[in-house]
Amino acid sequence: MAAASLTNYHSTVFGNQRISEGTLTAINNGDTVTLNGMKKILDISFTPTTNASFGWTISGNVATIVSGGALTGVAMFTGV
Repeated sequence: MAAASLTNYHSTVFGNQRISEGTLTAINNGDTVTLNGMKKILDISFTPTTNASFGWTISGNVATIVSGGALTGVAMFTGV
């Protein structure tokens, strides 16, 4: 699928973990977010601003969005 858009992106290192956050916009189910500089995503926190159900699958530094429609919100990814 296509890449989701991550804008207003900010990334920092806290201890041995990297925390990356920004505004996420996904148009379709199956859109992906690749976090360069992160080897493995450990946790995702997402606050939606649209009314669509959603979930995630994670493989390494790639998160795939599973949603019932277009999705926008603030996302925070924690990983190593």
